[in-house]
Amino acid sequence: MFVALVVTKKDPAVTVHDGGRIRCPKCEWEPSSSDRWYCDPDCDHCWNTFETRGLCPKCGKQWTETACLRCGVWSPHDDWYETSSS
Repeated sequence: MFVALVVTKKDPAVTVHDGGRIRCPKCEWEPSSSDRWYCDPDCDHCWNTFETRGLCPKCGKQWTETACLRCGVWSPHDDWYETSSS
């Protein structure tokens, strides 16, 4: 009999500088450092929006809402940040 164990490494979650977490306000999904969002079609830049707090590094657009890649719901970008004291 042959038994195999497969271990997958999940990318680390994106964290806030004060040690807080970032998660969807609706479904509580926590994005990893490898998750990516796209800017407007005119820009089409792909990056992790939480690395720049919603500011597109290509065109400078400040996103005030962010869509969850798991549940698809848009929420105010600032609502994603959970401080360590919460």
